[in-house]
Amino acid sequence: MLTLPSDSDIADPTAFAAVASLRSARNRRRLAGKEWGELAYRVYTTSLAALVAVVFLSGLVGDNRLQPDEVDSAVRLGPAWMGLLVALVVLIGVRSGSRGGPIAMERPDVQHLLLAPVDRGQVLRRPSLSVLFSGIGIAALVGALAGSLLDQRFPGPAVPWVASGALFAATTVALSLGAALLTASRRIPPIAWVLAAWLLVAWSAAAIFTDIPASPTSALGSMLFWPQAFTPLALGAVVIAVVLVLAGLALIGGLVIELALRRTALVGQLRFAVTQQDLRAVVLLRRQLAAERPRGRPWLPRLPRPIADRAPVLARDLASVGRWPARRVLRILVTGIAAALAARGVWSGTTPLLLVAGLAGYVAGLDALEPLAQEIDHPGLAGSFPEVRGATAVRHLAEPIIVVSVVAAVGAAVAVGIDPSALGLRVAAVAAVPAVLCAVAGAGITVVSDQVLDRADASLMQPEVAGPRLLIRTLWPPIVSVLGFVPLLIGRSAALAGRDPVGAMAAASLPVVILFGLIVVWVRFRDDIHESMAEATGRSAT
Repeated sequence: MLTLPSDSDIADPTAFAAVASLRSARNRRRLAGKEWGELAYRVYTTSLAALVAVVFLSGLVGDNRLQPDEVDSAVRLGPAWMGLLVALVVLIGVRSGSRGGPIAMERPDVQHLLLAPVDRGQVLRRPSLSVLFSGIGIAALVGALAGSLLDQRFPGPAVPWVASGALFAATTVALSLGAALLTASRRIPPIAWVLAAWLLVAWSAAAIFTDIPASPTSALGSMLFWPQAFTPLALGAVVIAVVLVLAGLALIGGLVIELALRRTALVGQLRFAVTQQDLRAVVLLRRQLAAERPRGRPWLPRLPRPIADRAPVLARDLASVGRWPARRVLRILVTGIAAALAARGVWSGTTPLLLVAGLAGYVAGLDALEPLAQEIDHPGLAGSFPEVRGATAVRHLAEPIIVVSVVAAVGAAVAVGIDPSALGLRVAAVAAVPAVLCAVAGAGITVVSDQVLDRADASLMQPEVAGPRLLIRTLWPPIVSVLGFVPLLIGRSAALAGRDPVGAMAAASLPVVILFGLIVVWVRFRDDIHESMAEATGRSAT
């Protein structure tokens, strides 16, 4: 007969002592045979190498200092933009909390400890603290790196910029994680937290383009510019972040077990997919975590019958895009706007933002290539068509070019709208062409290469060859996407030299377009290349 635990059983300190003992024993078995000295040495050498690389690369950039009027403009407008970033991060945390995050416990903890006669809050605080420490620590490191890059453009010593960047990033992530813990506690209906977060995002965005008062997150955004203009109001955001974190830790016992079990299963599969370098599985599992479902009613109308008959692959791909959920449409638009704003920062003289623009374009390209990825997910179905698979894959590239072009147009409108000019429109129009093509090409390399055939080939390779191959396969697609923004650097250099930047960008775009053409040829004949290699080595290609 099933009996519920009494309050005295739950409050019994010996019960939690038993839980702590079980966790300690499990950790000892997991870490048995590990050489702590060797692990500490690896952490030390990795941290030292990362620090040296950051310092060297930040000094290697060598961007010019901003002029006094540019500094004043950045200090005046920067907090609002950073406030929008903070609001988006908080929204991500709230949505994660509504689905059982940010904690991802182990399955035995969920199935046994959360159902045991032990205070659920005590069981959940240890993994919650682990998430908080790791998240805030990583955010502080990333913020310190951002501060060191800001020091290359703004006047003043480097230490204040590094410190303000680290504090800003740590406070932002603490706000997000605290909001996630409170949302997961279910003390207040999650829909109320989600609506409040969306209202904060809308307020922060409207404050940038209208004359309404600045949002509360703008105060935290001003923290990033403390070396130029100290605003004590930003300290209130630190206090709020601490309060949210403490309240979340105190109330986390209200976490729903069903959501925790679902998240634990998905995160476990996600970690395994990451270790296997299976990006497609990572994307699908992340969408399951986000609870994305196709729309019942499409966004887009179907193509006219004559066009659909002539281009059936494009018609089917656009029909797939029309079923995208609203959150995916919003995500790809936000990613495109982020890439456009980073490209504007590159044009203004901040060279490291080239990497941000390229990576954002790469992520947008991965979302846009979903129809091709679904085609690759069913190789038997594709092989049954009276069409070469490579030719079908090439036809699938038309849809992502259209989608990413629309996203680039929206992002360019936002970036140019900050300070409209005829030159800005011309530069954006020319820069969009190589950026769109390389974003699609980089994502296409990842999607087409991420197949069972490639992984089987890798398993047969010698370790000396498989290691470099894996490294190239991981880094090459994002590099291709970053190359799409290189013409922007050429145009900036031409403008500084007093020459026509648009003509210089057009000339620099030609090699990028040729690179895109070569990648399309590789997609078309990739299967033929594999078959030739298989015949040469005497094994089957399928």
